Amino acid sequence: MKADFFNKEFDSQNISHAYLFECKPSKELNEEINNLIKKILCLDKQKDFMFCDLCSSCKSFNGNTNPDFLEIFPDEDLKSKTIALSTLRGDTKKNRGVINIMSETALLSDAKLIKINEAELLSELAQDHLLKILEEPPENSYIFLLSSRPSKLMPTILSRVTRIKIDSSYFENEDIKNKLDPLFYEILFKEFDPSSIDEEEIEKLKSIYAETIDSIEEFNFSKTKVLDLWNDDYLNFRLNILKQNIFNVISNKFKDSGFKDTSAISTLDQERLFLFLEEIISLQALLVNKVPINKKVQLDAIFDFI
Repeated sequence: MKADFFNKEFDSQNISHAYLFECKPSKELNEEINNLIKKILCLDKQKDFMFCDLCSSCKSFNGNTNPDFLEIFPDEDLKSKTIALSTLRGDTKKNRGVINIMSETALLSDAKLIKINEAELLSELAQDHLLKILEEPPENSYIFLLSSRPSKLMPTILSRVTRIKIDSSYFENEDIKNKLDPLFYEILFKEFDPSSIDEEEIEKLKSIYAETIDSIEEFNFSKTKVLDLWNDDYLNFRLNILKQNIFNVISNKFKDSGFKDTSAISTLDQERLFLFLEEIISLQALLVNKVPINKKVQLDAIFDFI
């Protein structure tokens, strides 16, 4: 996990009253935003705008009891997942409502802050309600909106918030990354969003990666087996693995490293290797654009280069 993600974006003298964080939901993003909230609410901020984690505000935030902070989630008990007007108004002891918190004097901290998760699910009435607050924000009050689909929010809301777009790849799971072969990791995240892959899918892709590497080494004597194996829904992933192997062979030839590669690919000269790459890229373009093709026939033509 990369520490202090927002340090470049924020300091104690430069905070807008409302932000929209545009990113897919993730545990890592949530942790970073909560750390930022603690910095804003902290009673004993450090010189580098870090929270102390010792004051009453920090401790109550850690215990989910800070009275100057309200976190809003979509209403799971409704038929359609949404954030209703009643949720913003507050109709329970646990939820005092956005306007109530914003209009009150801070009870414990130096500021008040509202965090709305999946803000794209705010109903039209709820967005109207929120807009009134954004138009005349109370002093020392802040609103954080989190959304992966900001286009669902009213233009008038978007015009009144500071938008921060966050690349989800920033929050790649370092634990998973460290467990994987570096080459596998590089190829994997060229094609897949790291935040959308669970452990089960990663294990499946690791198995496909291993069998693809083995099949490349078998080009010498089992073309039919390779054609049968690669004719599946993971062809583009397999082609990325093949491309990376070609790049490695080209690199070794340029370096004249003395590395002895016994695969069929290594027997090709540089000109044929680059032609091979062009054919692979052309096939991948057809796959990406979902052009109806006979994958096995296309593969057979490509493998004629070997």
